[in-house]
Amino acid sequence: MKSTRKLNIALAMSSFFPAVGGAQVTANNLGRYLTEQGHTVVVFVSAKYWRALRHQQSGFPFKILPMFPFQQSALPRFGDGYLKLQDIYLGYMQRKYNFDVWQSFGTYPTGVSVSHFTHPRKIPHVVRTVGYDIQKDASLGYGYRLNPKLDDLICRWTPKASKAIALTESVVPDLIDAGVPNDNITIVPCGVNYKRFTASPIDRTKIRKAHGIPENVFTYITVGRNHPKKGFPVLLRALAELKSILPGDPFHCIFVGRDMNQLKPKAKALGIEESVTFIDEVGPSSEDETYEIPSAPLIRLYRSADACVYPSLLEAHAHINIEAMASGIPVISTDARGVRETIDDGINGLLATAGDPKHLAEKMSVVQMDSTIRTGLVKNGLISVRNKYDWPIVVRMFESLYMDLTAK
Repeated sequence: MKSTRKLNIALAMSSFFPAVGGAQVTANNLGRYLTEQGHTVVVFVSAKYWRALRHQQSGFPFKILPMFPFQQSALPRFGDGYLKLQDIYLGYMQRKYNFDVWQSFGTYPTGVSVSHFTHPRKIPHVVRTVGYDIQKDASLGYGYRLNPKLDDLICRWTPKASKAIALTESVVPDLIDAGVPNDNITIVPCGVNYKRFTASPIDRTKIRKAHGIPENVFTYITVGRNHPKKGFPVLLRALAELKSILPGDPFHCIFVGRDMNQLKPKAKALGIEESVTFIDEVGPSSEDETYEIPSAPLIRLYRSADACVYPSLLEAHAHINIEAMASGIPVISTDARGVRETIDDGINGLLATAGDPKHLAEKMSVVQMDSTIRTGLVKNGLISVRNKYDWPIVVRMFESLYMDLTAK
């Protein structure tokens, strides 16, 4: 049912498609849903991405416009001076479109820019965290807030947003550390389009053959960019451990994502190069609507596997676990921050200690050897997706938040 009250909504972010990530996917799905509900949506992205999409505007149901240029590089250098120039540009857009609410993705740089503009004008502003914008881990070299200049901007302007969205409970302490009052924080997870994962049968044999994956061998899949926080070297060591745990039971693991080939020397050194396949990032496909993520080919890869194993050491939200559940395969993941919230251990997945390859291998062996456990995990995973993570549920949470803020 469509909303009775219609809003003018600005969605602002520093990056957008063709870059692929959780924030881009959420903004796209949110914009589409809000437009279907009769709201007017304008998406602001950096000039780089606006130029890249100029000839694909017809594929989106909302208008895409550029943010004021050089936001990422100029903010740390010029601070308030740059923000005042940005205010002039955003003020022009505000007068033109009469936005009822602004939604920014990322506390920095876009959240800083939008807060600086909206706060003194008393325009509702919701900032959604993305991960590296609010989390920090020096051991992984991860997070904008490791830079004192960026940390100062984030801590000065994030608390001035009307509401801050954390993707999981693990992100709430990070927002509080940045000065956001607990009462101003709400949790909205990432979502998936459940119907796309179950819409049609797949030819598993054909998919495996196309990628050189053994047809009758128990196969794991893991997905993501090869970044230290993802823990993929831990998974390689876990696969070596699994060979010792299950010496007579072969297995295979597909690594899908950007820069995964860099793991090849490690796999060779561990003696498992014959048990792994590395596939580059599977991005948008012509089979889908404009920039539907994950693409149909990636969904087929998920569904061709027997289980998903995601070894991450830190996340804002372990979206890969949700995609795997939607694909109807059991999930083994870790108890890391932002990961553990997606798994009810023993119910819709299994959790291993983050960074512990032996414990991860033990959990993988349980899933590989026990079909009854696999069946239960799959059944409960599908229920979790339908009840909590399906896009219509997630985006209604955003819409309800906007309605509440604009009703005051």
